[in-house]
Amino acid sequence: MLRTVLFAMLLIHLTHLNFLSAEEAESVSNQLIKIHLNSRILRSFENDSLILSFPIRVGKIETPAPLGKAVIWIKRERPVFRYLTGPKKGEFLPWADCADGLKRIDYSKMRALGLEYKGGEKRYSIHSITCSETIGLAVSNGCIGLSIPDMLQLFPLIQLGTEVIISDD
Repeated sequence: MLRTVLFAMLLIHLTHLNFLSAEEAESVSNQLIKIHLNSRILRSFENDSLILSFPIRVGKIETPAPLGKAVIWIKRERPVFRYLTGPKKGEFLPWADCADGLKRIDYSKMRALGLEYKGGEKRYSIHSITCSETIGLAVSNGCIGLSIPDMLQLFPLIQLGTEVIISDD
C-alpha cells in the first residue's frame, strides 16, 4: 500500500543552507521539541510553555527513530525524496503510493528539520508527508512524519539548535 513512501528517503542538500553542528548548537535555542513514539505525538515548547502539539507518523519496529537527544542542525524547504532500494534506487521520487492511489509529491509544500545526534549521526529528520492517512502509524524508515499543514505551521517557528528529545513515552 505505501511501498513508494516506504522506499523513499529524504536527502538533505547542504548547498546554500544554514546549519549547525551538535557542538555549536549547545544552548542556542530556548525551544524544545518532545517526540513521544508510543503515543505518536510531537510537542513543541518555547520557554517551557507548550506552543504546538501534532499527531505524527513514526518508524517501523525494524527501523525506529533512535531514542535520546538530538538538535535541529538544518532546515530545508523543498527537500528531495529518492528511492532507497530496487531498480530505481537513488532516482527522484515524483509520486507517493497512498491508500487512495498515487499522489504527486508537491515539493513546494515539503519541509524538513534535520536531526543531529551526539556523535554526528544525521540520518533522520522531521518532515512533511504526502500520505496523511499514515499519521498515527509506524511505517517510516525512522524519520518523523507530519501532515503538510502541520509541518507548514511548525517549520517557521523552529530555530536551528532547537533540542529534540525522542522517547518511548
